[in-house]
This record gives sequence, structure tokens and C-alpha cells, in this order.
Amino acid sequence: MVDTATTGVRIGRVHGLGAVRARHGGPMPTRTGHNTLARHYAVRLLEVLSGHRVCDQLAALATEEVYDDVRTLVRRRSLHGPGPGGARPVLRRVFDDSPAPGVLEVTATVGVDERLEFLAFRLEQHRTPRRPEPAWRFTALETRW
Repeated sequence: MVDTATTGVRIGRVHGLGAVRARHGGPMPTRTGHNTLARHYAVRLLEVLSGHRVCDQLAALATEEVYDDVRTLVRRRSLHGPGPGGARPVLRRVFDDSPAPGVLEVTATVGVDERLEFLAFRLEQHRTPRRPEPAWRFTALETRW
């Protein structure tokens, strides 16, 4: 028998043995220290996808391919709830990972009415002639809807 009080939280049973995950005090820890940045970009993207912010505001923050994907999703109105105006989506959780320096991969859960949707995107730091310090840009976008 597994003592869950000292080793963690029981997450499943296989033939009488429980799989155990370590207990976390509070929110999930981030691996990169960039979760505030990841959350900021997730909020901005979600506001555009839900029609609460104009699409053009992402033009400078995204590659052309990602910007085209965003415009397509906005036209489909994928993140609008049923009824006039639809429900405003709510950003639930944001997870980030850094597979290489200057790269963030972000996954976010989004509540839309009774649905739970998923959003994943990649941010990369780029330098431009007008800006000497690197700026974060969307370079990939994946959605479930």
C-alpha cells in the first residue's frame, strides 16, 4: 500500500497499486521563469482569437504564417460561445518550456462556456534593425479547434 500522506497524490490504480505524483504546493512550477511573459502573450493571442482585440495588433508580434493562421481562426469565430456575441473565453492555465535559449513553447487551457480548449504556440526571440534588444515573436501556433 502506498502512503499518499507523505509521498504524493494518488492518480490511478493498476491491479491494486497506485501510481503516485509528487504533491505541489500551489500552482504548477514553471521550468523557464518566463511564465509571466508566456501568460501575457497567451492573453493577447486569446483576445485576438475571440474578437476582443483587432487582429492587426498581432502583425508585429508574429511571423506571416502565424498571422495568416490567426486571421483564419478569427474568421471562423472558433472561440465564440453560442448565442449573440458569444461567451468570452477565459484563460485557465499556462505552461511553458524552453527547449533552447531564446525559445519558449507554451501550452494554455482556455474555458469557453462548458468547453475546455487548448492552445499551443512557440515564441522565439528575434532582433530587428530598429530594435537592438531581442523581441519575442509568435513563430508557430497550434489549436484543437
